[in-house]
Formats: sequence, C-alpha cells, structure tokens
Amino acid sequence: MEGLLGRSQFLGEAVNLFTDEKTANARSKVVEWLNEVPNAESGIKCDLLVKVQEMILGSCVELLEEFMEHILSLAHDANADVRKQVVCFIEQICKVKVESLPQVIGIISMLLRDRSPQVIKRVIQACGSIYKNGLQWICGKSEILDSAEQAWNVLSLVKAQILDLIDNENDGIRTNAIKFLEGVVVLQSYPDEDSQKKDNDFSLQDVPANFKLVKRQKLEEEALNIFDILLKFHAATHISSVNLITCTGSLCTIAKLRPSLMGPVVEAFKQLNSNLPPTLTDSQASSVRKSLKMQLIALLKNRGSFEYHATIRHMLLDLGASQGEIQRAIPKMDKQEQTRRQKRILESAASNLNKKMRLDSINRQQERRSKSGLDDDSTKDTEMEVDEEEVEKQRQRCIRVNGKFLAEQLRVTDMAVNLVVEFLSKLPEEAPEHFINEYAPIQDMSIPQQVVKIAKVLGEQMTEQKIGPGAAAFSKDTPMRPRRVEAMDTCESDQPVDEDQARKDEATKKLRENMERVKGEQELIERMKMRAKTLKLQEVTKPFSRPIKEKFLLEAVKRILQSERQCIVGGVSAKRRKILTVMAATFPDKVRYFIFDFIMLDVRQRIDLAFSWLYEEYCLLQGFTRHSYVKSENRPDYAYNELLSQLITGVRENCELKDKILLIRRIFLEAPLLPDDALNQLVEMCFSEEFVNPGVDLLKDLSVMRPPRKNKLIRVLLMFCVHERTDLRERALEHIVALYHIHKVLPNRIEEFALDWANNLEKEVPPASIFAEEFGRPETEVAWKEETARTCLTLLLTLLPYKPNVFLEKLCKIYTTTGPDLKRTILRSIDPTIKKMGAEDAILLKFIEDCPKGTETLIIRIIHLLTERVATPNPELVNRVRELYANKIKDVRVLIPVLSGLSRQEILNAIPKLLKLNQIVVKEVFNRLLGIGAEFANQTMAATPTDILVALHTIDPNACDLKAVVKATSICLTEKEVFTQDVLIGVLQQLVEVVPIPTLLMRTIIQSITLYPRLTNFVLNLLQRLILKQVWRQKVIWEGFLKCCQRLKPQSLPVLLHLPHQQLVSALDQCPDLRQPLFEYAQSIQEEPMSGITPQLLDIISGKTVDVFIADDSGGYITVDQIKKEIEDPSEIGVISTVPIAPVPAPVPAPIPTLGGISSSLQPTSAQPLPPGED
Repeated sequence: MEGLLGRSQFLGEAVNLFTDEKTANARSKVVEWLNEVPNAESGIKCDLLVKVQEMILGSCVELLEEFMEHILSLAHDANADVRKQVVCFIEQICKVKVESLPQVIGIISMLLRDRSPQVIKRVIQACGSIYKNGLQWICGKSEILDSAEQAWNVLSLVKAQILDLIDNENDGIRTNAIKFLEGVVVLQSYPDEDSQKKDNDFSLQDVPANFKLVKRQKLEEEALNIFDILLKFHAATHISSVNLITCTGSLCTIAKLRPSLMGPVVEAFKQLNSNLPPTLTDSQASSVRKSLKMQLIALLKNRGSFEYHATIRHMLLDLGASQGEIQRAIPKMDKQEQTRRQKRILESAASNLNKKMRLDSINRQQERRSKSGLDDDSTKDTEMEVDEEEVEKQRQRCIRVNGKFLAEQLRVTDMAVNLVVEFLSKLPEEAPEHFINEYAPIQDMSIPQQVVKIAKVLGEQMTEQKIGPGAAAFSKDTPMRPRRVEAMDTCESDQPVDEDQARKDEATKKLRENMERVKGEQELIERMKMRAKTLKLQEVTKPFSRPIKEKFLLEAVKRILQSERQCIVGGVSAKRRKILTVMAATFPDKVRYFIFDFIMLDVRQRIDLAFSWLYEEYCLLQGFTRHSYVKSENRPDYAYNELLSQLITGVRENCELKDKILLIRRIFLEAPLLPDDALNQLVEMCFSEEFVNPGVDLLKDLSVMRPPRKNKLIRVLLMFCVHERTDLRERALEHIVALYHIHKVLPNRIEEFALDWANNLEKEVPPASIFAEEFGRPETEVAWKEETARTCLTLLLTLLPYKPNVFLEKLCKIYTTTGPDLKRTILRSIDPTIKKMGAEDAILLKFIEDCPKGTETLIIRIIHLLTERVATPNPELVNRVRELYANKIKDVRVLIPVLSGLSRQEILNAIPKLLKLNQIVVKEVFNRLLGIGAEFANQTMAATPTDILVALHTIDPNACDLKAVVKATSICLTEKEVFTQDVLIGVLQQLVEVVPIPTLLMRTIIQSITLYPRLTNFVLNLLQRLILKQVWRQKVIWEGFLKCCQRLKPQSLPVLLHLPHQQLVSALDQCPDLRQPLFEYAQSIQEEPMSGITPQLLDIISGKTVDVFIADDSGGYITVDQIKKEIEDPSEIGVISTVPIAPVPAPVPAPIPTLGGISSSLQPTSAQPLPPGED
C-alpha cells in the first residue's frame, strides 16, 4: 500500500513537472512570436497572431492574463487585417474564458467606430457570439461585481451602436447589423411550444426573475422595439436587394425560433410579395422572389405557422411553387392536434376582438360625456335613439371576422369535402323559390375568389344569426346616440305647393301653343310639294374632266377610309370593308395604291382589310365574282401576285420583329395561293439572323399544311440541312426529323437526299456539286475538310435513330472506304446519334455483335458512347462486348467501356493487358476502376481497390513489363481518397502472405509510410513477419527491407535485432548509418532480462567480427562483402536501392543460394526480376 501511495505521489510530481515544462515552452514561443510582430509585414503579423491565439487559447489558457494586454494593444495597428485578427482573438477569448469580458469589451466598442468598413463588419460578426456569451455569463453570476456591471453597460452600448449602423451607407455593414439584431431579438424573447430548439440555447426565460442588473421586461421591450425596426427596414422602398434578402432571412429565423412573432413576419412577407421595392432591377427582383419563396417554405414547415397556412399557401402559389412542394412542406398533424390549434386560434381571435370592442366602447362613452358637458342647455331637448352607424360598423366587423374564418376553413380540402358529404343528403329534392329568386351564379372567378365570395355570403348569414367568431363584435347592449327634438314648422310647407301648380299651368300653355304652330307649318309644306317640279341632273350639270373625277374619287375613298371609327361604332365595319375591297380590286391603280398605303400605316390593325382585298383578287383570278373588270394589260394573276408581294415586303420593312413574325405567318398560312415569288421571298428572309428560326418554322408548317407546295418546301428545307450556316442547318434538321418521323411528308425523298450527300464521302476529293451559293459554299475545295465532311454526314446521322437498318449499313460502308482523316471525323460526329439510340437498340447491338471487317474502331467508339456516364452498363451490351472480345476483336481496349459490367476475375485478368496500352489510356482505365472523377464517380466495379492493388503486385513479370506495373501502382497510391490508411493496411496484409513475396512489396510499404506516417507500428510488425519469411533470400525485397529500416529508425532498431547474425552483418555493411544507433540501443537494453543481447552480438554490431559464414542448403559459404549490391540510379524516381559501400577484401566466396537461383554474374536472369528502374 505504501508503495502504491509513493508511486502516485511520484506520478503527480511528474505531471506537474511536465505541465510546467509545457507552459514554459509555450511562453517562450509566444514571447518569440510577439517580439517578431512589430517589425513584420502585415501578412506575417496576422500569421503570428494566429499562432499566438492557437498556442494560448488552444493549450495554455493560463498565459492569457500575461499576454492579453500586449495583444490588445495591436487593436491600434495601422493595418486593417491586423485589427481584424485582434477582433478574432477577442471573440475566441469570450468563447474560451468569458470571465475576461470586462477587459476586452472596451476594445470592441472602440473598433465599432473604426475607419475601415471591413473591420466594422468583422466586429459586428464577432459581437453575435460575444453578446450571447456575455449575457449568459452575467446572468449566471450570483454576485454582481463592479467589473461585471461595467461590462454589461459597455455591452449595451455596443448593442446600441450596432442598432445605429442599420442606416450605415455601407451595404455590407447593414447586412451584418441585421444578422446581429436577429440574434438579439431571439435572445431577448421567450420561446414557446413550437420554437425550434437548439443545443446550448439561451433565451429570456433563462434570465433570473429578480435579477437586479438585467431586467426581463426591459429586455423583452427592447427586443420588440428592435423587431419593429427590422419590420420597418424590411418595408423600406430604398432597401437594396442584398439587405432585403438578408432581412427576409432574419425575419424568417425569428419567426421559426419565436412563433409568437409569426403574424407580423407573415404580414411583412405578404406586403413584400405584393409591393417589391421599385429600385430593384429585374434580376434582383427575381432573386428576392426566389429567396422569399424559400423562406415561406421554411415557415410552412414550422408547426407554429398553422394559423397562417392559407396566407402562406396563397403567397407560394403566387411565387410559382407547385402544390406538391407546398403539401410536402406542411408538417403532419393528427386531427386532435389540428382541432386543438383551431380552437386556440378562435379563442385568441375572440379575446382580442372583445378587448378591442371594450376599448372602443370606453372611448366612445368618454367622447359622449365630453360632448354632453359642453352645452348643458341642449340636454333639455335631447332624447336617445339607436346608433345605426355604430350598428352597421359592428355588423361589418362581424362579417369580416366570420368571412376570414370561413375562408381559411374552406381552403382546407378535407373540410370542404366533409361539409359537402354531410349536408348533401339534407338538400331538398327541388330548389326553394327564395333560392331561385336570390341566387346569382358565380362567373369568371378563380377558385380563391370563389372561396372568398362563398365565405362572405355565409359570413353574412352567420352575422344575421349573431353566431360564429365574429359575434363578439356586437356589443351587449344596442348602441344608442342622443337626438335633438325640433319643432316642426308647418306654415312653410304650403307655399311650395302653390309654386308647383303655377309652374305646371305655364308648361301646359306653352305646349298647346307649340302644337298649333307645328300643325300650321305641316299644311304649308304639303301645299309647296304640290307646286314643285321634278329635278333632272343631266339638264343642270356638265360632265367633269378625268382629273377632277379621279380627284373626287380619291377624296371619296379617303373619307371612307377615315370613317373607320364611326363605322365600328355604328356596326357597319363589315360593309365598309367590303366596299373598300371591291374598290381596291377593281378601281384604277391610284386608288389601289392609296388604299394599300392606308393599310401599311397600321398594318397590324388593318390586316383584315388586306386579307379581304387579297381574297377579292383571288376571286377575280379564278372567276368566282360577278365583277367584270379585267386588267388586260397584264397576266390574270398579276394583280394577286403583286398585292401579295407588296404586302410581304411592307410587313418586312415597316414592322417590328414581334409583329413581323405574327403577320408573315398569317399571310403565308392564310393566303389562298402561294406563288413562287412569295416562297422565294420567304427563303430570302430565312437568311436574315433575326428571322432564321421563325422563317424555318414557317417552312415546316407550310410543308404540312400546304400539300401542293410540299415538294418545293421540302427541297428548300433539305438545302438548309446542308447549308454552311450552323444556325440555319440545325433548325432545318430539327424540322426535317419531324417531317420524316412524325408527319411522314415525302420520307423517300428525304432518305434519298441523305444517302446522296453521304455518298460524296466515298470520293477522294469533294465533288463540285456540293459547292454553290445556295449552300453557302461558293468556293470549291480541293481536299476534304472536317466541317465539309460533317455537313455531308449530318443528315444521315440525324435520321439514323429512326431507320437504323438503312442508315447504319450505309455508315458502315462509308467508314470502311474512307481514309484516316475522314474516319476520325466520323468518330467525332456520331456522339449525339448513338446516345439517342441507346444501349437497348436491337439493331445497334446486332451491329456490335456482327462487327463487319474494318469497323473495329467505330464499334469501340460506339461502345464508349453507350457506356458514358452510366453506373452499370446494359447487361446485353456487356455480353455482346464479351463475345466480341473473345471471338473477333482481340484488342483489350474494347473491354474498357464495360469494365463496370465485368466480373471481378475478368477485370483482374484484363489488367496485365491494359497496362501495355498508352499511358493516357492507362490513366483513364484506372480512373474507371477506382471511380475517380465526376465522369466515373457513379460507376460500380466488381473488383475493389484492394483487389486491384493486390493484383498489380502479383502480376507475372513475364506477362507485363515491371515499369508499367510500377507506374500503375503509383497512379493508385496517388489517389488518397480511394486508398485510405485502412485500405492500404488490408492490401499489405494480403501481400505479405503471398509466396513468393511480391517484388514491389517494399516499394509499396515505403510509399504507404510516406503517405500515412501513422502506419509505422503496422509496418514494423510487417517487417518482423518478413524476417520469418527469410526476406534476405530475395535481393530486391531485402534491399527494400533495409531501406524501410533506415526510414523508420529508431523504431526499427528492435526489428534489426531479430535478424540472424549473418544477415545482421550484411545489413550493417550495406547500411552503415544503422550501426551506431543499433549499438547504442543494444547497450541500453543489455542489462534487461530476456533482452538476448550477448557479447557476440555486440561485437557483430560494433563491426569487430570480420569473418561471418553463411551456410545455404547446399553447404556452401559466402562472405558478407560478396553479397551482390546495386547502386541507386537517379534517373528513375521511386527506385528502391541501398547506399553504396566500399568493397572489403575477403576470400573467394561460395555461390549464394537463392530462391530463383541467381548466378554470380551481375546480370540478373529471367527468374529474378529487376528492381524498378534497373532495366
């Protein structure tokens, strides 16, 4: 027992000594670093401060008091980065040792007034945790000292300073101030049952109730004031997008942590959704709406938002959220919980309404008393009456409350369904009369609007019965108001009756006089008609000249044209249009052009008049009309073609792009006849950049909707498919595919065109027929270019997925007959086609299986494309590739795309052949095998990384060059994410058990130690196991063993002592740097029992023994200096070799027995592989 006590005392003293030594070392380092600070550059100063912070606050907090003042003095440094680092130091102090707050909080207050915005932002960021830790520390103190009270006062001052910074001109400072105020509101308010709980959370309920320094009520009022400031800031019109998004996030966080404040937050979000700040750009407004949507979904997930689900749902729908997103965000609640929450909402609304009504009633009574006291005499003639105005106000309030309640309930699908199911059976067979008379159907309303209307109607019915949550709006007694009684003066009512009677008599007299006068005038008119003669215009007028006639004609047409609005109002616009079309089609050219110019002034609004004219011209052309006017000077279709051409030209030149597209489509699709001139104009428009897509789209639609013209239209689209312009070509290809595959418009013509252009690739030089102005290639080329070859092939490749039995055979034939350059072009061009066909296409799989002669590289490329970015290749494809490799293509590259579909043994068998490929290909292979890179990350291999690395070490040297294996292992070991420490342990354990020991084992062990130094103990165990396996019998392994021992000294010294004497002598001769450490280590453990250190062993280690004989199985001997040694070759990186030593004279040795039968010559035989780099 005394021995144990003495031992514990000794351990305690040792711990104290160790601690003192640790502290002393830390103090010396801190002093050294702080001495370097004054003369260092700003970047180095920051690094030194980081080191001081890690040393003091990380391991030796007791040094804080000693060096704090010196570090805090750097808060006055000229460099802003240094001052920011001091703020970081203070923040960590308040986390590690918050008792030091009184000493550092003054620096924080000072730095809040810093001249650098970056420093101010960093201070505000630090104040979040400083304020929380400080408040928690102060509330936890039982006795308040002066220092703590002073610290709290400064902390409150800091809070006020940051509150003022919310109006700072710097955007970033405002953002950080908002985040700080968010934390203050959460800290200084009470949580409730729906508040999200966090670890180490602190709130107002953790503040002691009767705490003198910190008052709960004061903190709560301050938090609510800050919350109101945030709401006002959020609603400001001048707010920036960054501040608005930050403030929205802060309000959402407050609402989630304090659901009691959910109502104002939801209302603020509602206002923001309806009225975004006008200063925001389109992209900023989009970002704000996206952020608002995200925050609303987060609020919806909180149980405290149950009362506001309807409002939030409406906003989310307005912001573009789907019903699925909204439904997933709503937390699951059982019916009992929903009922409880609804009841609580109603009780809260009723209590609030009652309170408001009581206050209003009190205020009104006080007003009445004040008014009644002004005039005492007036009370004599005053009596009380019902205050109809107040009754109506109460009624409207009741309707609003009931309507709001009903609307929220009706928006719940289950509630609406339950109502219908429950009351459907109670409806009468026939609708009552009052329902038929009063019911007004709901028309042209959205579902939310219908819900509001139904809720309002039901709310009015509930209000009449004074039921529902709105019933509390009615006062208990009927509201009354005073009424002044006035005497009625009856004597004044007689006079107006006499005046009315006199006015009526006067009007009757005037009416009688007017009737008599009209009757006399009518008799006079009849007598004049009897004496009048008939007027003949021919007798009193002269014929007009032609110019005057044309002038009058144009003026008449002008008046008709200008009467457009009057005709619309009068309902005769159709007749006016008919008159104008007949005049335009049959009158002289001046009238035609005059009407055309009128149409062009506003062609968008007057296009119907243009179409009426066009159809009138068509009727004249075909003889469908009774008009006999014929323009004999031109062809019959001249007028129609001219009008259509002028109409197209006018729209092209006078309209904006949007109107141009719409009108041109209408003209071409609705025109009764499309002459070649019009189609040529459309083709010409397709070459303009702004009209490429609309023009080609119109050609495609015309091909479907105008069958008589489909030959010309298809020919134009096919010409565009081989055009030099990329945008034109791609759009035309898209529509040709639709016409070929969906609409089946001239499929044979399209196939023939695709095959003809593909046949051009079989010629040695490009034919002259593919170079023309209509194809965008006016200059002839003398040799194939990649772009020209792609153009010839593009239509065939685009149509190939829809008819592979025709086009795939043609592609195979072209590939086998072309030269290397065109083959490469074809390989680069088939990507989208093959990916669209997919690995399930039966014809493509049959093509891979058949593998026509000369298409091997094409098939390998197709397999690559079918397996690109696919986790697991199609099993059918893998089987076809496996058979292809076994029977036809012996190139191992064909297996690379389907490695993830092969079995473990197939992968391991293929590795030696894969290593013989190009180094770039080998790198890609191992990326596939190990799942490295985004392209192969989702692939799953049957062989694990352990299997692959073990297989690399056990490859037969005759099957693969050792250099290739070394490079492959290097590729593997560079991927630390795959070959972790645990994986390498498993690999090395398997390799040690392999017989014979793999040549590259020691190289891998040394690389593993370099990558993971923590493997040292594991490697030492492996070295001991290798001694048991007589590692010295393999020269390369033995050299690696010694190299590893050199790397791991002094931990490897005990391992060397386990070597037999003769091998120990060999090791020390090859590695003389091990002799002295090993000798010292042997001497240090010589006296310990069971150490096994004999004088003979010490003599061997010290080098005193010269002749050591090694006996092999045959009985021969060899001296140590005759053991073969190799010089390190610096030309090869990663080569294992020993340090060269000077030869020692010795007798002629006997042959060395080895496993592989190594000859005495310096050249190794094939049975013994060379070490890496020694070839």
